[in-house]
Amino acid sequence: MYWRFPSSRIPRPAWSRDALANRLPPFLPVPQPVTDPELQAYCQFYGLDLEHRFAGVEHRLGVLASGGFRIAVHEYLQPGHGGTVFVLHGYFDHAGLYARLFADLLGRGFNIVCYDLPGHGLSSGEAAAIRDFADYQQVLASVLDAGRGHLPGPWHAIGQSTGGAVLIDFLLSGGFDRHSSPFKEVVLLAPLVRPMGWSAARVLHALLRPFRSTWKRAFTRNSGNQRFLQFLKDEDPLQSRVLSVTWVSALKAWIPWVEQAAPIAMDVTVIQGQRDKTVDWPYNLGVIRDKFPGSRVCILPEGHHHLVNEKQPLLDELFGLIADALAGDSLPGNAEARTRTTPIGETE
Repeated sequence: MYWRFPSSRIPRPAWSRDALANRLPPFLPVPQPVTDPELQAYCQFYGLDLEHRFAGVEHRLGVLASGGFRIAVHEYLQPGHGGTVFVLHGYFDHAGLYARLFADLLGRGFNIVCYDLPGHGLSSGEAAAIRDFADYQQVLASVLDAGRGHLPGPWHAIGQSTGGAVLIDFLLSGGFDRHSSPFKEVVLLAPLVRPMGWSAARVLHALLRPFRSTWKRAFTRNSGNQRFLQFLKDEDPLQSRVLSVTWVSALKAWIPWVEQAAPIAMDVTVIQGQRDKTVDWPYNLGVIRDKFPGSRVCILPEGHHHLVNEKQPLLDELFGLIADALAGDSLPGNAEARTRTTPIGETE
């Protein structure tokens, strides 16, 4: 059984993000298990204490310095591994929202690395902000460097939304191909290139930027899992209540770059919900088609944006597709009547 979000009867923890982050030990070449009581309570609240559910799993948590940020990094290591999966979360997210994905990956024998993006979760930085998408690249490079020597291969990567954008940027800016990439398989879940309503958002951004640094966040229906939606809006202490104008400025500068980037000879797997109202996914798939020729996309007609927190049985279907992609298997032409999978070049 996958971890379920805490009962609504459990009081929201009175956590200070900064105070909890300051308790993180340094992320050493050989990170240490979680022993601090407050950090253990944080892991238990989000279901990140998976070492208690999987025999032989070691969970390590620490802080890594990168580009002026203090980055919170989780590692789950186990014997008899099938490689290591780096998980990159989406905007407004943090590692605590990915416990169900972690549990599935651990059950399939993978090691896991997940870090909180700057301004998210227990990492430092202005809430939900970034000055330049290049900062995301510097942090990713630091995490990869920290993993060399003790994280066994093959390495894979999964990116949700903005995490997908970070991986797209990483692959294109590095000019990687199938043989030179550090990742054997890359899975993009509802990847961000351009958000929904981008034309109107650009106009609003131009009007607000001289006068505002943030505007109030709207909690949208980004999942069919009502319990998850309630948890985000009312119970998660690490959710930002504002959208950063600085982050939108960085996105505004990044989109033209990715649109003009040269294609590379590497395939990716894209899994996209057809009910996604967060990203402009038909446009985004077109861009990805141009940059990664030969890649494949699976459309989940019932899927929303936050795919790793969908309701079941859609969640089980998603995890099966991810497992097939990480194994290098061809995605089925029609896994179920609800699932449509096509070569990405054929997706309009």
